[in-house]
Amino acid sequence: MSSRGSLFWRRIRPSLLSYAGLAPFLAFALFPFYWMLITSLKADPNLYDLKRNPFWFSSVDGNTHQPYHKDIIVPASFSEGVIQWKVAQGAATTRSDSVQNPEPIAFIGAQKIESPVDGRLAAIRVPSGKIAHPNEVIGFIEVASPSLTHYRYLISTPFYRWLRVSLVTGLVVMLITLLLAVPAAYALARLDFRGNRMLGIVIFLTYLIPPTILFIPFSQFVGALKIDNTIWSLILTYPTFTVPFCTWLLMGFFRSVPKEIEERALLDGATRMQILRLVVIPVVLPGIITAAIFAFTLSFQEYVYGLTFISSTINRTLPVGITVDMVRGDVYFWGPLMAAAVLGSIPVVIVYALSLDYFISGMTTGAVK
Repeated sequence: MSSRGSLFWRRIRPSLLSYAGLAPFLAFALFPFYWMLITSLKADPNLYDLKRNPFWFSSVDGNTHQPYHKDIIVPASFSEGVIQWKVAQGAATTRSDSVQNPEPIAFIGAQKIESPVDGRLAAIRVPSGKIAHPNEVIGFIEVASPSLTHYRYLISTPFYRWLRVSLVTGLVVMLITLLLAVPAAYALARLDFRGNRMLGIVIFLTYLIPPTILFIPFSQFVGALKIDNTIWSLILTYPTFTVPFCTWLLMGFFRSVPKEIEERALLDGATRMQILRLVVIPVVLPGIITAAIFAFTLSFQEYVYGLTFISSTINRTLPVGITVDMVRGDVYFWGPLMAAAVLGSIPVVIVYALSLDYFISGMTTGAVK
């Protein structure tokens, strides 16, 4: 090996070893997201074809070895009549329940025939001008995989309304949590009064109480205030578990601030609130952002209270809406479910990505002096 090649190998060897050790963890951590993405992009025939590789796409049926297709069948409730095709053979078709006003692909008299799937009109068995009968196969659509059909289908559901409710709830709860937790944590970490330590422990223990125990008295509280089935029922109850947790978390950050900084500010005539606002908060800002991330994440993914306090479909939060209203009995529509899961995870990913440096800095505060 040449000296230049040897030098290059010595430079990249530590990085290769690091990535090799990190690879199993990354594969384990990222596999659920990969699985969600792959499932959300598969067409239904490919999704339920057990003879095909579940980790990748296929466009050929594992049983017939023919391209996936969907028959276009005249509904039994239709009367027979002359068919007129509105799309040409080979043209793209759009799944009828994925748009608000689907364009018909054919007419039988005045009766509309709409496309059952996204794909391509591969064959026409009953040409225009001929008589079509109920329950007759008049053509078939070749189904493509991968496809965005499941993502388009979400437009016809309240998915984006659920996402908006979860985002608004998470952001408002995050602000309320910080307004309450920051001064509370600073007081418990810096002020000396009787029962200080015990009060901090009690605050943290309230976070450990399971929501399944609290949702019954909270439901009575929400009913008494006449805010059931509204977003306010969540905004007022979520801080009961975000404030204790973030208060306990922020106490550690405030204790990491050297007391000498505050003592110098006191000598200069600053009040406690001025010290908190002008001196301490800028120092522990990474910790506050860390607490804000946890508050947003905890409220964004909460399930029990959202299921209990919100009864109408349109006002549900995202986790409840996906699991309750997108499942019919024991039938799981895995394509739309995984598409909703992928889109629902994007806000949390964005929050972590934009504040990653602060998050890491906050989590390592106090690790070294």
